[in-house]
Formats: sequence, C-alpha cells, structure tokens
Amino acid sequence: MRPDKEFVKRRFAQRLRQYHQMAQVQQGIAAELATIYKLHFDSLEPSRIYEAGAGTGFLTRYLRFYHPEAEFFLNDLTDAAAPFLGELMSGYKTRYLWGDAERIPVPEGTDALFSASTIQWFEDLPAFLRMASDATTKGGALVLSSFGPENFKEIRCIRGEGLDYLPKTELGRMVEEAGYQILHLSEQTRVLYFDIAVDVVYHIKYTGVNALMPVRWTKERLKEFTERYTELFRTREGVVPLTYHPVFVVARKK
Repeated sequence: MRPDKEFVKRRFAQRLRQYHQMAQVQQGIAAELATIYKLHFDSLEPSRIYEAGAGTGFLTRYLRFYHPEAEFFLNDLTDAAAPFLGELMSGYKTRYLWGDAERIPVPEGTDALFSASTIQWFEDLPAFLRMASDATTKGGALVLSSFGPENFKEIRCIRGEGLDYLPKTELGRMVEEAGYQILHLSEQTRVLYFDIAVDVVYHIKYTGVNALMPVRWTKERLKEFTERYTELFRTREGVVPLTYHPVFVVARKK
C-alpha cells in the first residue's frame, strides 16, 4: 500500500500530543537506535546533524545530549511538531525544515543523518538515500530505524492491507547501494498486549498509525473488527497482541 502523505500529515498533526504520551514502542526504538549509534560512532563529533521525521523528539533528546555543540536541522512532515521540538531544543543551534523529507534537500555538509520510525512512509527510499549520501561528509553517519514485514501482522491478516515494509536484507542493500558501509543491521520483535481488542484500535488511533487504516469506525465496523481480532489472536491469558517489527541500520559514508 502506498501511503497518502497528506492524510498521514493530518492524522499525525491531530494526534501528536497523544502520540507523545502513548507511543511507548517508538520511544523504546529511539533509545535503542541512539545506543547503537554511540557504539559505532563514539568518537564522532558532528558539526551538522539532520533528523528526518523528528516528531515530538524521542530521538532528538538523545542527539542533543550527545552533541550539544552541533547545529541541528530538524524535519517533520507537519509543523504541529514545532511546540514539542521548540521546547526541547531551546538553547541549541536549531533550524527547522517542515514538510516531506523526500522533497526537502538534505543540508550540504551533514555529518550525521538520523531517522527513527519514519522511512517506512517514504515512496522512493533509494532516491532519499542517494540524496542523503550526496549531502553527507565522508565518514559521516547514517542512522535509521524502520519496520519489517511482520509489523502489524495482525492488522494485515484481518484487513488485507498495510504498508510495504522492507525486509532487513533489502533495506541493507539499498543503504549499501547509496554509498554507505553498513556497521550494524538488526531486527527485533516487540509485542504489546491489550486486555481487549478495542484497545488495539485506540492504540492505533492515538499513535498516528491509524493512517494505515483510513476507515470511519462505525459501530458495526468496530464490532466486526474487534470480534475478528479476538477470535484470531486472543491468547490463553485472555489478552490480544499487536506486533511491532523494528529494523535498525547504522552505516558510514564511504
């Protein structure tokens, strides 16, 4: 499924405060990505940092701690993120680049490019990676997380649709072909459990990924979806799962 970015933009803009409070998986992914980055680039002192899809700053807060003297270029699809990032980056050298990261040039001389839980929405990831490589200094860092094919497998099973998530090996190949040396490539499975299936719907709604299911939730549709979800996925403990499949890539510009 190809995402409608205007629809995605509206949904995230409407739900950013709830997203900030409820997106615990994305928060954990940002923390993991920051840790992996420091393991491979502990001595890197970037002058220019670019983050695509900064959102409310889950990853940004680690980057400002690691590199307080750097100049930050922060992008998000919606400027509704401005209050969150503005408060977080007060006192730091920061420029904001609002809009579609695929259509905004990566700042020349970028020493480290980051993106957490965003590139799965991109329409032409290889083109973005080439643009990133062209703008990144030699030896600079590329630090990404995305999601693999098992992501939200329960929803795909019921609705038969979802984003076209890339396998880990395919994402790695794209990164290498763009001119990077891969230092780290891994994947995980993280499962959230909910007491009842309707809580899955609320989780999807308030973390923005409701853009994956652009339906109007009538009582009938909600009843049908939750009954089917419960029938297929309820565990022996009486709870229902929702699967996340994060993929992590850290690479160096050749």
